[in-house]
Amino acid sequence: MLDKFKFPPEGAGPSDPFVLALTAERRGDFEKAEKMYREAVKRKNTMAMVNLGVMLIYRDGSEKEAISLFRKAAEGGNDSGMRNMGYIHAIGLWVVTDKKEAVKWYRMAAERGNVKAQCNLGVMLRGGKGTPKDINEAAKWFARSAEAGYFRAQASLGSLYLNGEGVEKDPSRALYWFSRAAKNGSVRGMYNLGLMYRTGTGTTRNDRLAEELFRKAVSRGYRKAMFSLGEMLMSDGLEEEAIELFRKGALKGDARCMEALILRSTRTL
Repeated sequence: MLDKFKFPPEGAGPSDPFVLALTAERRGDFEKAEKMYREAVKRKNTMAMVNLGVMLIYRDGSEKEAISLFRKAAEGGNDSGMRNMGYIHAIGLWVVTDKKEAVKWYRMAAERGNVKAQCNLGVMLRGGKGTPKDINEAAKWFARSAEAGYFRAQASLGSLYLNGEGVEKDPSRALYWFSRAAKNGSVRGMYNLGLMYRTGTGTTRNDRLAEELFRKAVSRGYRKAMFSLGEMLMSDGLEEEAIELFRKGALKGDARCMEALILRSTRTL
C-alpha cells in the first residue's frame, strides 16, 4: 500500500490548507479536499503532495500526475514520497518494474526513519532483488522497523531468528517477535506463532493456543493457516470441517490443501 499522511503536523493551524484538506477528506468531500491539497501544494507542502497523489490514483486514475507529485515530494525530502516512489517501481505500478530504482528510493526513505521503507528494503536485501543479497543488512533494517512497531517487519524478524538468518538462531526471540506481530494484526505472525505453539518450538506446546491463532489467521483469509488448522482438526476426528478448510485453501492456490484433498479422494475410492 502507498504511504499517506492522516494527521496534520504539530502546530498547524485550523486554517492551514493541508488541515482543511484532511478534514474535508474525512467528511467525504473530495472536491474540497482536492482543492485544499492543491493550495497546500502551491505552498510547497510535501505532505499535501503525497496525499494528493494517493487521492488522484484511487479516485481519478491520474497516475501520471500522482507519480510526478510523489517525485516532487521525495525530492523535497519527504520520506513518504520516497517510499511511494520505491513501491511503484518495486511492483511495476504504472511504471516499468525497476527493482534497482526501488531499492534506491527505499534506502533513502529508510535512512530517514520511514518504518515501511525499512521493512521494504529488508525484503529486497533478503531476496537479492535490485541489489546484491545481504541477509545481515536485511536483518538490521527489519530490526529497526520492528522495534519501531511495524508488524510486517516484526513477522520477518521473527522468521530470521527462527531460521538463524542474519542473526543467531534463537527460537525464544522468534516467539517474541511473532507474538508482537500477531498482537499488531499480522496474519503471518499469527500463523507462525501458532506453528511454534503447535510444535512446542521455543515454548511449551499448547494446541489450544495454536488452534486459536490458526483460526484468527483463517478468518483473515490466510491460506497456509487453512491447511494447518485442517490438519489439526483431521487429527481430532473433525473430518468434515477439515475438508472444508482444505477446499477453501485449495481455491486460494495452496498446494498442501490440494494434496490433502487428492489424498482424501484416493482413500475413498
